[in-house]
Amino acid sequence: MDFPQDLKLDPADIEARGILRDESIHKIRSRVGVLMSLYFLEGWRQDKRKGLLDCLSDYLGFFAENVTHFQTLQKRGYRRWSRDGLPEPYRKMDSIGSEEDFYFSMIEDNPEESDDPSLWRISTFGFSRNDKNRPLSGLKAHFPPSFVFDDPDRFVELVRSWSERLGAIHGSAGLGALSVPGSETMEDAYYYPWLMHYPALEYDAMGDYWSEVRHGGYRQPRSSNWLTALGDENVAALGGAAAVKAQLTEEMTLSVYDGGVLIRASQLPALGDLATGGIPEGYRTAARIIKPIRFEGYQFSVIKLPQHLNTGREARLVETLKWIRRFD
Repeated sequence: MDFPQDLKLDPADIEARGILRDESIHKIRSRVGVLMSLYFLEGWRQDKRKGLLDCLSDYLGFFAENVTHFQTLQKRGYRRWSRDGLPEPYRKMDSIGSEEDFYFSMIEDNPEESDDPSLWRISTFGFSRNDKNRPLSGLKAHFPPSFVFDDPDRFVELVRSWSERLGAIHGSAGLGALSVPGSETMEDAYYYPWLMHYPALEYDAMGDYWSEVRHGGYRQPRSSNWLTALGDENVAALGGAAAVKAQLTEEMTLSVYDGGVLIRASQLPALGDLATGGIPEGYRTAARIIKPIRFEGYQFSVIKLPQHLNTGREARLVETLKWIRRFD
């Protein structure tokens, strides 16, 4: 896997050169972009599903010129979006019952790079009431770094409002290793050196994470990053909002949403390598705040490892936890 080891903390440079490519098959496996993941309960409720469509409308309001295709649960491939409001199938989603999964996915499709994760992608699963293995639903979205760096306060407010809309119990956002959902642990999708070189990058193999928490632990925070969402239950477990706020350093802020709080670690997101200033202290503080309640009960690795590290299940778990604890 080839990737640049000299990225600048500059959105233009990140967008132009922040690419992880597998030259053996001439495919992009990842990009550095802004990655946001929000997790919430009761994804079968109609108000949650309406909230998801409202989040999608917000996203398209910003990126209608960039998003090109959409997908439904019933059809595997993507279809071209007409840009005339929400895609027609999505307008009928209020007819999907609570016993059925709720799903949407929209992307910028590049025909010359079929597996490009894209800087413009948004998808969700609101799992059915009957799915006992997936009590936790989620929304995942990619954003170009320039959108965030141009107006970071706008982005923070967007994440706060989406967290409120969905009743997020935990979530995160920051510069991240973008991926095609489901590809993260493929044989040739080695993200680990990419993540080690830029340790502030967020990463979320959402499907693998759901498998890990199907028997418990899903209410606990998965991760912390530039932005960290904590639902009321997690805030209470940490002693309340005042106790959380008392731990923040000068560059950090706390925003409240109906259902939780959003911790901001610094003015702008970071890459975390020494050449761009290292890991901001606010990232370390956010990690220390959630550490007592952070989910660490992994049974399998959620990050594909290079062969020299992939020596067995125990080694994979060690490396997964090493990454989870990188800000501690």
